[in-house]
Amino acid sequence: MNKIPVPFKVLQFGLGTMGRIITKTLMDRGNLDLIGIVDVNPEYAGKSVEEVLVSGHKTSTSIFDSLESALHVLGDQPADIALIATLSSLDDIASSISDCFEAGMDVVSLCEELSYPYIRHPELSRNLDRLAKKHGKTVLGTGINPGFLMDILPICLSAPCQRVDTIRVTRRLDSSRRRTSFQKKIGTGMSPADFKTAISEGSITGHVGLVESIRMIDDALNLELDSVVELPPEPVIASTGIITSVADVKKGYVIGLKSNGVGRRQGTDVVTLSFIAHAGAEPEFDEVCIEGYPKIVQRIEGGVQGDHGTVGMILNMIPLVIEAPPGLFTMKDLPCPRNTQSFWRSD
Repeated sequence: MNKIPVPFKVLQFGLGTMGRIITKTLMDRGNLDLIGIVDVNPEYAGKSVEEVLVSGHKTSTSIFDSLESALHVLGDQPADIALIATLSSLDDIASSISDCFEAGMDVVSLCEELSYPYIRHPELSRNLDRLAKKHGKTVLGTGINPGFLMDILPICLSAPCQRVDTIRVTRRLDSSRRRTSFQKKIGTGMSPADFKTAISEGSITGHVGLVESIRMIDDALNLELDSVVELPPEPVIASTGIITSVADVKKGYVIGLKSNGVGRRQGTDVVTLSFIAHAGAEPEFDEVCIEGYPKIVQRIEGGVQGDHGTVGMILNMIPLVIEAPPGLFTMKDLPCPRNTQSFWRSD
Protein backbone atom coordinates (compact mmCIF):
# COMPACT_ATOMS: atom_id res chain seq x y z
CA MET A 1 0.00 0.00 0.00
CA ASN A 2 1.45 3.38 -1.06
CA LYS A 3 1.88 5.99 1.63
CA ILE A 4 0.30 9.41 1.17
CA PRO A 5 3.14 11.90 0.48
CA VAL A 6 3.78 14.25 3.40
CA PRO A 7 4.93 17.81 2.58
CA PHE A 8 7.66 19.69 4.43
CA LYS A 9 6.25 22.31 6.80
CA VAL A 10 7.65 25.81 6.25
CA LEU A 11 7.44 28.94 8.40
CA GLN A 12 8.46 31.99 6.38
CA PHE A 13 9.99 35.21 7.72
CA GLY A 14 9.40 38.29 5.57
CA LEU A 15 6.64 39.32 3.19
CA GLY A 16 8.46 42.08 1.38
CA THR A 17 9.10 42.27 -2.35
CA MET A 18 11.06 39.02 -2.61
CA GLY A 19 9.10 37.44 0.21
CA ARG A 20 5.87 37.79 -1.74
CA ILE A 21 7.37 36.18 -4.82
CA ILE A 22 8.64 33.29 -2.72
CA THR A 23 5.28 32.90 -0.96
CA LYS A 24 3.27 32.70 -4.17
CA THR A 25 5.49 29.93 -5.52
CA LEU A 26 5.70 28.12 -2.19
CA MET A 27 1.92 27.97 -1.90
CA ASP A 28 1.68 26.28 -5.29
CA ARG A 29 4.40 23.74 -4.48
CA GLY A 30 2.80 20.42 -3.59
CA ASN A 31 5.65 19.13 -1.41
CA LEU A 32 5.84 22.29 0.72
CA ASP A 33 3.25 23.43 3.25
CA LEU A 34 3.35 27.08 4.29
CA ILE A 35 2.02 27.13 7.85
CA GLY A 36 2.48 30.85 8.54
CA ILE A 37 4.50 34.01 7.95
CA VAL A 38 6.31 36.24 10.44
CA ASP A 39 6.46 39.92 9.44
CA VAL A 40 6.57 43.04 11.63
CA ASN A 41 4.73 45.25 9.13
CA PRO A 42 1.73 46.67 11.08
CA GLU A 43 -0.31 46.79 7.87
CA TYR A 44 -0.52 42.99 7.97
CA ALA A 45 -1.99 42.83 11.48
CA GLY A 46 -5.08 40.60 11.56
CA LYS A 47 -4.76 39.68 7.89
CA SER A 48 -4.05 36.37 6.23
CA VAL A 49 -1.43 35.73 3.57
CA GLU A 50 -4.20 35.12 1.05
CA GLU A 51 -5.72 38.55 1.79
CA VAL A 52 -2.40 40.37 1.40
CA LEU A 53 -1.53 38.60 -1.84
CA VAL A 54 -5.11 38.74 -3.18
CA SER A 55 -4.76 35.00 -3.66
CA GLY A 56 -7.35 32.58 -4.94
CA HIS A 57 -6.26 29.94 -2.44
CA LYS A 58 -9.11 28.76 -0.24
CA THR A 59 -6.84 28.31 2.76
CA SER A 60 -6.21 31.03 5.37
CA THR A 61 -2.55 31.30 6.37
CA SER A 62 -1.85 33.54 9.36
CA ILE A 63 0.65 36.39 9.48
CA PHE A 64 2.34 36.83 12.87
CA ASP A 65 4.24 39.87 14.14
CA SER A 66 6.89 37.73 15.87
CA LEU A 67 8.15 34.19 16.19
CA GLU A 68 6.88 34.20 19.77
CA SER A 69 3.30 34.90 18.66
CA ALA A 70 3.62 32.25 15.93
CA LEU A 71 4.74 29.65 18.46
CA HIS A 72 1.88 30.61 20.77
CA VAL A 73 -0.64 29.70 18.06
CA LEU A 74 1.17 27.00 16.10
CA GLY A 75 2.90 25.16 18.92
CA ASP A 76 6.45 24.74 20.18
CA GLN A 77 7.85 23.07 17.02
CA PRO A 78 5.60 24.39 14.27
CA ALA A 79 7.64 23.64 11.15
CA ASP A 80 10.45 21.55 9.75
CA ILE A 81 12.27 24.61 8.46
CA ALA A 82 12.23 28.41 8.67
CA LEU A 83 12.69 30.35 5.45
CA ILE A 84 14.18 33.78 6.21
CA ALA A 85 13.60 36.26 3.39
CA THR A 86 14.29 39.57 5.05
CA LEU A 87 17.71 41.26 5.16
CA SER A 88 21.15 41.00 3.52
CA SER A 89 23.17 41.51 6.71
CA LEU A 90 23.91 38.45 8.83
CA ASP A 91 24.13 40.64 11.95
CA ASP A 92 20.49 41.60 11.40
CA ILE A 93 19.11 38.06 11.16
CA ALA A 94 21.45 36.10 13.47
CA SER A 95 19.11 36.29 16.46
CA SER A 96 16.20 35.07 14.34
CA ILE A 97 18.31 32.11 13.20
CA SER A 98 19.20 31.12 16.76
CA ASP A 99 15.55 31.52 17.84
CA CYS A 100 14.53 29.16 15.04
CA PHE A 101 17.06 26.57 16.25
CA GLU A 102 15.55 26.74 19.73
CA ALA A 103 12.09 26.24 18.21
CA GLY A 104 13.30 23.05 16.52
CA MET A 105 13.57 24.37 12.96
CA ASP A 106 16.30 24.18 10.36
CA VAL A 107 16.94 27.46 8.52
CA VAL A 108 17.41 28.45 4.88
CA SER A 109 17.85 32.11 4.01
CA LEU A 110 18.51 34.38 1.04
CA CYS A 111 20.74 36.59 3.22
CA GLU A 112 23.74 37.21 0.96
CA GLU A 113 26.26 37.46 3.81
CA LEU A 114 25.16 34.04 5.08
CA SER A 115 26.16 32.40 1.77
CA TYR A 116 29.82 32.35 2.92
CA PRO A 117 30.03 34.16 6.28
CA TYR A 118 33.34 32.90 7.69
CA ILE A 119 35.56 35.82 6.64
CA ARG A 120 33.19 38.75 7.15
CA HIS A 121 31.71 37.32 10.36
CA PRO A 122 34.15 34.77 11.82
CA GLU A 123 32.96 34.84 15.43
CA LEU A 124 29.28 34.93 14.51
CA SER A 125 29.82 32.02 12.11
CA ARG A 126 31.40 29.94 14.86
CA ASN A 127 28.56 30.77 17.24
CA LEU A 128 25.87 29.87 14.71
CA ASP A 129 27.63 26.62 13.85
CA ARG A 130 27.91 25.76 17.55
CA LEU A 131 24.26 26.58 18.21
CA ALA A 132 23.12 24.62 15.17
CA LYS A 133 24.98 21.54 16.34
CA LYS A 134 23.78 21.97 19.91
CA HIS A 135 20.16 21.88 18.73
CA GLY A 136 20.75 19.33 15.96
CA LYS A 137 19.78 21.82 13.25
CA THR A 138 21.15 23.07 9.93
CA VAL A 139 21.45 26.57 8.45
CA LEU A 140 22.23 27.60 4.87
CA GLY A 141 22.35 30.87 2.94
CA THR A 142 21.61 30.59 -0.76
CA GLY A 143 20.02 32.20 -3.81
CA ILE A 144 20.70 32.52 -7.49
CA ASN A 145 23.65 34.82 -6.86
CA PRO A 146 25.38 34.27 -4.48
CA GLY A 147 24.48 30.62 -4.19
CA PHE A 148 24.69 29.34 -7.75
CA LEU A 149 25.58 31.33 -10.87
CA MET A 150 28.78 32.96 -9.66
CA ASP A 151 30.07 30.28 -7.29
CA ILE A 152 28.60 26.77 -7.43
CA LEU A 153 28.30 26.78 -11.22
CA PRO A 154 31.99 27.64 -11.86
CA ILE A 155 33.03 25.24 -9.09
CA CYS A 156 31.15 22.39 -10.80
CA LEU A 157 32.36 23.38 -14.28
CA SER A 158 35.97 23.13 -13.07
CA ALA A 159 35.60 19.36 -12.55
CA PRO A 160 36.77 18.32 -16.07
CA CYS A 161 39.76 20.69 -15.95
CA GLN A 162 43.18 19.16 -15.38
CA ARG A 163 44.42 22.65 -14.61
CA VAL A 164 42.65 25.87 -13.64
CA ASP A 165 44.51 29.12 -14.27
CA THR A 166 41.81 31.79 -14.03
CA ILE A 167 38.04 31.99 -13.66
CA ARG A 168 35.87 34.80 -14.99
CA VAL A 169 32.12 34.91 -14.41
CA THR A 170 29.97 37.55 -16.09
CA ARG A 171 26.31 38.22 -15.36
CA ARG A 172 24.71 40.76 -17.69
CA LEU A 173 21.05 41.66 -17.45
CA ASP A 174 18.57 44.21 -18.74
CA SER A 175 17.40 45.89 -15.55
CA SER A 176 14.33 47.38 -17.26
CA ARG A 177 12.85 43.86 -17.19
CA ARG A 178 13.27 43.63 -13.43
CA ARG A 179 11.09 44.87 -10.57
CA THR A 180 11.12 48.62 -9.91
CA SER A 181 12.80 48.24 -6.50
CA PHE A 182 15.79 46.63 -8.20
CA GLN A 183 15.99 49.39 -10.82
CA LYS A 184 16.06 52.02 -8.09
CA LYS A 185 18.65 50.01 -6.16
CA ILE A 186 21.11 50.31 -9.07
CA GLY A 187 20.60 54.06 -9.52
CA THR A 188 18.33 54.19 -12.57
CA GLY A 189 17.50 57.81 -13.42
CA MET A 190 20.13 59.40 -11.17
CA SER A 191 22.59 62.02 -12.28
CA PRO A 192 26.23 60.86 -12.22
CA ALA A 193 26.86 63.22 -9.27
CA ASP A 194 23.94 61.82 -7.28
CA PHE A 195 25.09 58.29 -8.08
CA LYS A 196 28.56 59.07 -6.75
CA THR A 197 27.04 60.50 -3.57
CA ALA A 198 24.81 57.44 -3.14
CA ILE A 199 27.87 55.18 -3.44
CA SER A 200 29.81 57.16 -0.83
CA GLU A 201 26.83 57.15 1.55
CA GLY A 202 26.21 53.44 1.04
CA SER A 203 22.65 53.77 -0.27
CA ILE A 204 23.88 52.10 -3.46
CA THR A 205 26.18 49.17 -2.76
CA GLY A 206 26.40 47.36 -6.05
CA HIS A 207 25.81 43.64 -6.06
CA VAL A 208 25.94 42.21 -2.53
CA GLY A 209 27.71 38.84 -2.37
CA LEU A 210 30.60 39.08 -4.83
CA VAL A 211 33.15 38.68 -2.05
CA GLU A 212 31.25 35.73 -0.58
CA SER A 213 31.15 34.00 -3.98
CA ILE A 214 34.88 34.44 -4.54
CA ARG A 215 35.66 33.16 -1.05
CA MET A 216 33.51 30.09 -1.70
CA ILE A 217 35.30 29.38 -4.99
CA ASP A 218 38.67 29.83 -3.28
CA ASP A 219 37.70 27.46 -0.48
CA ALA A 220 36.29 24.81 -2.82
CA LEU A 221 39.22 24.81 -5.27
CA ASN A 222 42.00 25.64 -2.79
CA LEU A 223 43.23 28.51 -4.94
CA GLU A 224 45.15 30.11 -2.03
CA LEU A 225 44.14 33.65 -2.96
CA ASP A 226 46.11 36.43 -1.29
CA SER A 227 43.29 38.97 -1.38
CA VAL A 228 39.66 39.40 -2.33
CA VAL A 229 38.37 42.88 -3.14
CA GLU A 230 35.08 44.31 -4.30
CA LEU A 231 35.69 47.33 -6.51
CA PRO A 232 33.44 50.41 -6.21
CA PRO A 233 30.40 50.15 -8.52
CA GLU A 234 30.62 52.18 -11.70
CA PRO A 235 27.61 53.91 -13.27
CA VAL A 236 26.43 53.02 -16.75
CA ILE A 237 25.51 56.25 -18.52
CA ALA A 238 22.72 56.56 -21.07
CA SER A 239 24.04 57.41 -24.54
CA THR A 240 20.51 58.42 -25.52
CA GLY A 241 17.23 58.93 -23.72
CA ILE A 242 15.49 55.75 -22.52
CA ILE A 243 12.13 55.16 -20.86
CA THR A 244 11.98 52.75 -17.92
CA SER A 245 9.23 51.90 -15.43
CA VAL A 246 10.92 54.04 -12.75
CA ALA A 247 12.11 57.05 -14.77
CA ASP A 248 12.41 58.62 -18.18
CA VAL A 249 16.19 58.65 -18.20
CA LYS A 250 17.82 61.51 -20.07
CA LYS A 251 21.02 61.21 -22.07
CA GLY A 252 24.01 61.48 -19.73
CA TYR A 253 22.12 60.09 -16.72
CA VAL A 254 22.51 56.72 -15.02
CA ILE A 255 20.73 53.62 -16.38
CA GLY A 256 22.42 51.06 -14.11
CA LEU A 257 25.80 49.93 -12.90
CA LYS A 258 28.79 47.63 -13.23
CA SER A 259 30.13 45.87 -10.16
CA ASN A 260 33.30 43.78 -10.02
CA GLY A 261 34.91 41.51 -7.48
CA VAL A 262 38.45 40.19 -7.85
CA GLY A 263 40.42 37.43 -6.13
CA ARG A 264 44.19 37.79 -6.53
CA ARG A 265 47.22 35.58 -5.98
CA GLN A 266 50.75 36.96 -6.25
CA GLY A 267 49.51 39.99 -8.18
CA THR A 268 47.46 37.99 -10.70
CA ASP A 269 43.68 38.24 -11.03
CA VAL A 270 42.70 34.60 -10.59
CA VAL A 271 38.94 34.99 -10.05
CA THR A 272 36.97 37.86 -11.55
CA LEU A 273 33.23 38.30 -11.09
CA SER A 274 31.49 40.95 -13.18
CA PHE A 275 27.90 41.98 -12.51
CA ILE A 276 26.46 44.28 -15.19
CA ALA A 277 22.88 45.51 -14.85
CA HIS A 278 21.38 48.40 -16.78
CA ALA A 279 18.37 49.30 -18.87
CA GLY A 280 18.65 48.06 -22.44
CA ALA A 281 21.60 45.74 -21.80
CA GLU A 282 21.98 43.41 -24.77
CA PRO A 283 22.63 40.59 -25.06
CA GLU A 284 21.60 39.20 -21.66
CA PHE A 285 23.62 36.22 -20.47
CA ASP A 286 25.36 34.41 -17.64
CA GLU A 287 28.80 33.18 -18.61
CA VAL A 288 31.58 31.20 -16.96
CA CYS A 289 35.01 31.19 -18.60
CA ILE A 290 37.68 28.94 -17.11
CA GLU A 291 41.15 29.40 -18.56
CA GLY A 292 43.08 26.20 -18.07
CA TYR A 293 43.27 22.79 -19.63
CA PRO A 294 40.88 22.13 -21.15
CA LYS A 295 39.46 25.64 -21.44
CA ILE A 296 35.75 25.79 -20.64
CA VAL A 297 33.31 28.50 -21.69
CA GLN A 298 29.69 28.05 -20.69
CA ARG A 299 27.12 30.71 -21.57
CA ILE A 300 23.44 30.69 -20.58
CA GLU A 301 21.86 32.72 -23.36
CA GLY A 302 19.25 35.14 -22.05
CA GLY A 303 20.54 34.62 -18.52
CA VAL A 304 18.63 33.23 -15.56
CA GLN A 305 15.89 35.58 -14.37
CA GLY A 306 17.11 36.59 -10.93
CA ASP A 307 13.89 36.60 -8.90
CA HIS A 308 12.61 33.31 -10.31
CA GLY A 309 16.05 31.74 -9.98
CA THR A 310 16.37 32.84 -6.35
CA VAL A 311 12.96 31.38 -5.51
CA GLY A 312 13.92 28.13 -7.22
CA MET A 313 17.18 27.86 -5.30
CA ILE A 314 15.58 28.62 -1.92
CA LEU A 315 12.70 26.17 -2.32
CA ASN A 316 14.76 23.42 -3.95
CA MET A 317 17.31 23.46 -1.14
CA ILE A 318 14.71 22.92 1.59
CA PRO A 319 14.67 19.08 1.44
CA LEU A 320 18.48 18.97 1.16
CA VAL A 321 18.94 21.24 4.19
CA ILE A 322 16.50 19.18 6.25
CA GLU A 323 18.37 15.97 5.39
CA ALA A 324 21.82 17.50 6.04
CA PRO A 325 23.77 16.95 9.28
CA PRO A 326 23.66 19.72 11.92
CA GLY A 327 25.76 22.83 11.48
CA LEU A 328 26.33 25.98 9.44
CA PHE A 329 26.91 25.09 5.79
CA THR A 330 27.48 26.77 2.44
CA MET A 331 26.32 25.57 -0.96
CA LYS A 332 29.66 23.88 -1.64
CA ASP A 333 29.23 21.67 1.45
CA LEU A 334 25.87 20.11 0.55
CA PRO A 335 24.92 17.61 -2.17
CA CYS A 336 24.64 18.88 -5.74
CA PRO A 337 21.71 21.33 -5.95
CA ARG A 338 18.80 20.12 -8.04
CA ASN A 339 15.08 20.48 -8.53
CA THR A 340 13.36 18.87 -5.54
CA GLN A 341 9.67 19.38 -6.29
CA SER A 342 9.19 15.59 -6.07
CA PHE A 343 10.95 15.24 -2.70
CA TRP A 344 8.71 14.57 0.32
CA ARG A 345 9.14 14.11 4.05
CA SER A 346 10.54 10.70 4.89
CA ASP A 347 8.21 10.04 7.85
